[in-house]
Amino acid sequence: MHIEATSLLINLAFGVICALIANSRGRSAPAWFLLGALLTCLALILVLVLPDLKAEELRHHRLSRENRRLREMIRSDRQMADSRYEESNRRLSVHDQALGVDTSPRLPDSAPDNQLPDVPAAPDVLAEYEKAEWYFVRDEERIGPMPFSELRDRWRGGEIGATTFVWAAFMSDWEYLGDVQGLEGALRA
Repeated sequence: MHIEATSLLINLAFGVICALIANSRGRSAPAWFLLGALLTCLALILVLVLPDLKAEELRHHRLSRENRRLREMIRSDRQMADSRYEESNRRLSVHDQALGVDTSPRLPDSAPDNQLPDVPAAPDVLAEYEKAEWYFVRDEERIGPMPFSELRDRWRGGEIGATTFVWAAFMSDWEYLGDVQGLEGALRA
């Protein structure tokens, strides 16, 4: 009888120890109490070997917060780069007009004319652009549908730029605005 009581007390002690450790590591205290009482040393080893769920959750939360901060920095940097790019293009265009020259970059003479940057869209392409409903992505949010005229207004207002993802039904996938052939030229028109 005395041995059984001692054995029961040892099992209960292991149950309490396992429950306390499990609770501090983000695990279920009642479940680990039962495991500790039934499996004694084995349960204690298991609860110590298993990962600390509270530490994992804290690390996950910290990484999530850091990722959110980095995404915000990238978004901010991208917007700043877009605005600087648009401002420098605007200034160069004003200077070109004032001097009566064209300093826009050109591809080598061997390149087809349709690959020149900022070439105005052909009339049929321009008509397709103007009749399409457009979407763009800002702050990881899809904006649209909108008519081409609204897309042009947003482009002229600096809300979107060459590195903004855009899409219309005739496109197979989202693309940077600057990569859609003739789109920047059509927006300037």
